[in-house]
Amino acid sequence: MESKEGVTHTEFHGPPSGSSVEEEVLESPPIGWRSWLTVAICSFAILAQIYTTVASGANLAFIIRDLGHPGIAPWIIQGPLVVQSVLAPMMGRLSDDYGRKWLAVVPAVIAFVGSILAARATSMTTLIGYSILFGPSLTSAAVIQSISSEILPLKWRSVSNGLAFVGGNFGGLTGSLAGGKLAGGGLHGWRHIFWLQAAFQGAVALGFLVAYWPQPVVRKKRSVMKAIWSFDPVGSLAYVFGVTLLLLGLNWGGGSYPWKSAYVLAPLIIGILLLAFFGVYEWKGRSDGLVAHVLFARGRNFLMAMIAMVMEGWIFYGAFNNIIPQVILNLGFESTGLAIAVRQLSGNIPSLASALIIMWYSTKYRDLKSPLIAAYCCFLISNICYAALNEHMQKAQYGFALIMGLGLGGPLAMLSAVIQLSVPHRYLSAATGLGFSARAIGGAFGSAVLNAIINKELASNLNQDVSAAAVAAGLDPKAVPALLMGLAIGDPTVIAAVPGINPGILSSALAVSRHVYAKAYRLGFSSVIPFSVLALIACCFLQSVKEYMTEEVEATVEHVPVKTERTTEKGISLEHDPRSK
Repeated sequence: MESKEGVTHTEFHGPPSGSSVEEEVLESPPIGWRSWLTVAICSFAILAQIYTTVASGANLAFIIRDLGHPGIAPWIIQGPLVVQSVLAPMMGRLSDDYGRKWLAVVPAVIAFVGSILAARATSMTTLIGYSILFGPSLTSAAVIQSISSEILPLKWRSVSNGLAFVGGNFGGLTGSLAGGKLAGGGLHGWRHIFWLQAAFQGAVALGFLVAYWPQPVVRKKRSVMKAIWSFDPVGSLAYVFGVTLLLLGLNWGGGSYPWKSAYVLAPLIIGILLLAFFGVYEWKGRSDGLVAHVLFARGRNFLMAMIAMVMEGWIFYGAFNNIIPQVILNLGFESTGLAIAVRQLSGNIPSLASALIIMWYSTKYRDLKSPLIAAYCCFLISNICYAALNEHMQKAQYGFALIMGLGLGGPLAMLSAVIQLSVPHRYLSAATGLGFSARAIGGAFGSAVLNAIINKELASNLNQDVSAAAVAAGLDPKAVPALLMGLAIGDPTVIAAVPGINPGILSSALAVSRHVYAKAYRLGFSSVIPFSVLALIACCFLQSVKEYMTEEVEATVEHVPVKTERTTEKGISLEHDPRSK
């Protein structure tokens, strides 16, 4: 199929469903060691990315104890998530048009440099600045999962995304266990988290550089202006600035500035207006923009999956990764980073087990909907449990984490598979990027909203109630500031040096502190329940993708004969792709 301008994708396509194979000289390409080596590198890359978010998030309290500034500390996590939110769709679009290899290598190199700088940071603001350099690596997740998906048969789409989740799960375990062990090694132990992160990112860059050799993507020449226009500069700029400003306003509100402050209202209002303009422009302004209309041509699956992706990010980044470790620490369930990480295994191990079961079930029965409904039911139940949490539920919290872990094993892998099976291969990475962008936005929103709710409650009651309890137990009022400082940084030596402190006074102060923290966390988790319900409803409306789970391999890395197809600027017509009908 000829076109005047466009991109030529060199790919392999097996026989179309229901057609004669007499004219098809190629058979399904073998899935050999090159394919599995590439899949392994992709899974390790996801491991490195999840380690990046989990290790620092799970040990945020220890970083705060060293560098202070708890009000802005969540931006260590939110900063990279914002970068992923705004750049993932554009990077996906680039990889669809220009190839994926260098868009997998270069972000890992940037994260490698950022990790080294973060390990040497001397203040919270510089650490946040260096953490922004992790963002391009997170942004490349869509590219990496597109690589592992397109080199395996379509019927294994849940396997390719499931293996990426397994890699991410081990990244979470590494971030929790190794990160907890490293962070617990003294006041500056958290710095070793970023040295290990640098090693991971360096290995990812080297792996893709040496071992990933995709079939060539031949670009037809076009003018610079047409090339720029093809990437939707109007929609992209509106999206980038709208999301960034909105997240800035959410994070600053109730923490760094009052909600009525101009520093909060201005970015919130401008961000909402820009996103509203973005939505209208993508709907009416152009059909081939950042959110191309062809993504919705197969029905409602893409939209439903995007809604569920936002909610999954809200729950994972906002609650599981960010708040639950703080719950364990501040309610006195555990006191060291390693002990917190070990306790978190009650959620991580079930998520790994459920992911493997879901991969098997969804591939055998070609059913992605049922596992997603079950997963979000687990999310809903666990959030309800955490909304009833108190400081005496040390053992019950294991069960809450287990239920949430069972839920975590499904959404990320299965929703990615649903998105990828709902669009033509020409838009594979762009669609995956939009999904990850939605997830990152949900995570950033979840972290911002949950932290705002919790911090507001703590600011209103924590110091006041702890001070009253300590004085009532016999502490000299003049010694209260020293006690509050010791409790804030969690340093036993500082607490022991408080004038007049004794076990009775400390016990009373800790009991009240944990009670206030428990109430704040209950409010935070209560706010998540409606979003869990919304995600569950979205999954119930998903349509079957069974007919698309075929033997076709969209872009093999094995050494086999290939076929060529051309993509016009207006879209693509895949002769052997049932999704192009």
